[in-house]
Amino acid sequence: MEWNGFCEVNGTKLRTVVKGEGEVLLLLHGGYSNMTVWDELAERLAISYTVIRYDQRGYGESAAPSEPFSYYEDIKSVLDYFGIRKAHIAASSFGGAAAIDFTLAHPEYVSKLVLVAPSIHGMKYPLRMQWEGMADYLRVNRVGIEKAARRFMNSRFWRYLIPRNESRAQKLLEMYTANKVFYSSRPTLAKPLQPHALGRLEEVRQPVMIIEAGNDHPFNRKACQLLANRLPDSRKIVLAGSGHYPHLEYPVETVKILAAFLDGSLDHINNDIIQPEVDLS
Repeated sequence: MEWNGFCEVNGTKLRTVVKGEGEVLLLLHGGYSNMTVWDELAERLAISYTVIRYDQRGYGESAAPSEPFSYYEDIKSVLDYFGIRKAHIAASSFGGAAAIDFTLAHPEYVSKLVLVAPSIHGMKYPLRMQWEGMADYLRVNRVGIEKAARRFMNSRFWRYLIPRNESRAQKLLEMYTANKVFYSSRPTLAKPLQPHALGRLEEVRQPVMIIEAGNDHPFNRKACQLLANRLPDSRKIVLAGSGHYPHLEYPVETVKILAAFLDGSLDHINNDIIQPEVDLS
């Protein structure tokens, strides 16, 4: 199946790409990125799966939110748009929080869940992280996205997000500057599931793979460990040396873990800490 266009759902337009054959795998991006963060993985996974990915509302080429909405309900609307009633989901960063919310709200849709350096609704971000995020938002609107992007890429605080590989860092820069729509809308319009997922994690019965980035912010690593402790059927693997986006920084290693989990061969991966080959070219 191949499809490339805009899903008109919930009163908005979401830029969406579908490719491949087989069981459905939905890929959800996180902050400071868009669906292109999955480019390399999507090509590999489309050999065995029907891969769906989209720019979440307020990112990339999708429309800016203009009224309150929920990312997890957008997930349901995209799946319903294509008549899909069962899917695996792999989700990064805030996309992970949306995927957890969706699994709690609509468990019948979800087969297996892969959470890549995810956040969790109800787990409050550190004040410094909140302040830096707000400063970035205001900076874009004050000096423009190009200047703000350079400041972001050179920031000491955000270095846990920046791939060490030059070409992959460039990819992150391109995604940042492609997200102008995010800075033209109000992030507070996004409404998470209530009660918050943090208090309901034991309700998730699906098998869950947690991929922790070894060089991630301590808060994000703490979230991964909390999920590993509280999700009833989960396993955590650490990609040592990776920043917040392992699927961007180390796509080959990430897709191996993801594919092994989905096809049931994860037992062949004996180590819970994997040291990827360093590529700084």
